[in-house]
Amino acid sequence: MRVNFQKGEISTLSGNAWFERVMRWGQVNLKEDDPQTLDVDFWVHYWQRAKVQGVTINAGVGVAYYPTQIPFHRRAKFLGDRDVFGELVEAARKIGLYILARLDPNWGHEELYKVHPDWFLTDAEGKPRQRGQAVPTASEPQFLSATPFAQHDVLYSTCWNSPFHREFVPAVMTEIMERYDVDGFFTNGWPPINWHPPDLTMVCYCPHCQEKWRNRGHNRYPDKPDPSDPLWRDFVLFVQESVEEVQALWRDHTKRLKPDAIFVWNSHGSLSTGLRWERFIQLADLLNDDSQGRRVGEPLWVSGRCGKVMMAVSEKKPVLRIVGVWQVGEPPMRHTAKPDAELRLFFAEAIANGQRAWWHVLGAELYDRRWLDTIADYFNWLAEIEPYLQNVESLADVAIVWSPQTFWLSSWTQMNPSPMEAFNGWYQALLEGRIPFDLLPEWKLTTDVVNRYRVLILPSQTCLREESIQVLTKFVANGGGLVGCFEAGTKDLWGELHSGEVWSRLFGVRRISEPPPRLRHCYMRIESNECEHPILSGFGDTNVLPGASYLSRVEALERTQTLLTFIPTYPVHPPEKVYPDPKRTDVPLVFYREQNGRTVYFAMDIDAAFWRSRLPDHKRLLLNALNWVRKNEPLPVTVKGPGLLDVTVWRQVNSLTVHLVNLTTPNLFGGPVTEIVPVGEQRIRLRLPKGTSAVKVRSLRTGSEIQAIAQDGELLFTVPQVVDHEIVAVDIRT
Repeated sequence: MRVNFQKGEISTLSGNAWFERVMRWGQVNLKEDDPQTLDVDFWVHYWQRAKVQGVTINAGVGVAYYPTQIPFHRRAKFLGDRDVFGELVEAARKIGLYILARLDPNWGHEELYKVHPDWFLTDAEGKPRQRGQAVPTASEPQFLSATPFAQHDVLYSTCWNSPFHREFVPAVMTEIMERYDVDGFFTNGWPPINWHPPDLTMVCYCPHCQEKWRNRGHNRYPDKPDPSDPLWRDFVLFVQESVEEVQALWRDHTKRLKPDAIFVWNSHGSLSTGLRWERFIQLADLLNDDSQGRRVGEPLWVSGRCGKVMMAVSEKKPVLRIVGVWQVGEPPMRHTAKPDAELRLFFAEAIANGQRAWWHVLGAELYDRRWLDTIADYFNWLAEIEPYLQNVESLADVAIVWSPQTFWLSSWTQMNPSPMEAFNGWYQALLEGRIPFDLLPEWKLTTDVVNRYRVLILPSQTCLREESIQVLTKFVANGGGLVGCFEAGTKDLWGELHSGEVWSRLFGVRRISEPPPRLRHCYMRIESNECEHPILSGFGDTNVLPGASYLSRVEALERTQTLLTFIPTYPVHPPEKVYPDPKRTDVPLVFYREQNGRTVYFAMDIDAAFWRSRLPDHKRLLLNALNWVRKNEPLPVTVKGPGLLDVTVWRQVNSLTVHLVNLTTPNLFGGPVTEIVPVGEQRIRLRLPKGTSAVKVRSLRTGSEIQAIAQDGELLFTVPQVVDHEIVAVDIRT
């Protein structure tokens, strides 16, 4: 079940198309000076050693790594007489690899701007814009060719409504496909709204944009990103539609050149993505996730979060995770290798959350070679266990509802609490609770989709369409569990309040006023008659719990019950003044209801507060609520033991897998991880899907068989130790 490097055969997945079968990919991202020192044989040997099945090779558009004949298609500065793209393509083909030709359509050099100024993003004064990857050369004087320290060029950002994207790029694609035997194209940094929603840097005064904008009935652009302004809303749609037009053009052009070729854009597992994924995914054959590393302060599990995002939008199309072997930091150190532990765990989080593996190195001339052994060893292991990575479905029955437009609104209006805080709070709590979970995009909230879950979670501030609220209301009526926090579901996707009746039916509460300003040092009182409720389990020896920062002013409707009351803000110093006054109010903070299904609504931003402060009381409240609404039904997999593990559970055609990624490290929120801290025995209870029985259980990390006990439709077994990434495979029969 591995690549035969002599014949280039892949005998793993059942899919017919080549791009459905590839599991491991590599990319040597060429620098302009690489043609002077490129050793093709070195990379051929390493591709074989790392058992990759395909490679991405720099071709053109920004700069050409082959002797292009297209006017103003600038050749790499040090290309000389070489055809490095052609050399690498020929070498990769000889060992049976698939090839994507890398294009960079985001910028152009000054000589192209002088000839075609209308091909570039233009500001109101008629000057070219410099955004995205063109910014460093624009804003950092040490990068400019006028300094004695460097010989780099000023770059300008290209416009997607201009002939650059719609004529020049297709011409380059044609030239490449006619000359070289490649399987498709990959675009760096495209589309521009992949990471975040449209913003004011995308306002363009080139003649092509202005004409298209006028044709929409407008004579001016919006002045600011105001989601309540119809002009801004149409500008957002204008950018989205323009990007979709270009993507469809490039996809269709690729298919005309070679019917079985594909066009792969540069995806990113961003919560605030500006893509209309429900439309954009129709243009994809193979996806990638360009989440190459984590910034300072980001948790290690951000890799897993990006994986969940991409798996949520992929519609079961394959997703390759691009992980940079270089160190992401401030600034990014493009020629310093990630430590072995960081690299392995970052990849592990991607694999455990359903993705395939793509390594990326910046430059064929290696200044730092410390990553080579790590990647080769890890990729060899992935090749050995390949059948167990061919996931059919996640078996998680809990999902966080993810609404990208909530994150758009936050970027435009500075929402408080931040939706990112709320989302991350739930994410961290579920990880610590070892609860497998998916992300469920807001646009997928249909009856058929939600009914595969037992519990859905609405983080604070989550914006929903009215139709989505109706689906969730029906989900609860049919027996599902729903947990929400501060203002979740109160607003539509543009931040407008829903009618009170629509939202009230969801949680059994009525919104009575706008939230007050941010609170500081407030508490929640446990009344004596509440102590035995399961939502308050574990709080037996305290009268108060820490409050949060934001309060939703709501009241209970009929058949909705309440827990905890609000203790208003009081001073934290001097000590003489640290006491509540009043000590009690009649303002309830937790609302719960049972009508076939169960709901819990926290009137405060408990999720965001947990992310800000990491107080265990907040986590316990969230997890207690989740357990109560699922009516104490067992999880698909229960893992008990020491340490912090990311637990995911998947089904393949003939097997089940439980992934245990060891996140037990002092560098969880820092970085990079420099040491693996193994954790001890893990006791696992796995629920078998109906109609299946276990044939064999084994550890894919050690290769050893695991003794398991079958009991009432479950398997009970023990893993002695988790070092970095353990996968327990259960072969099943139906």
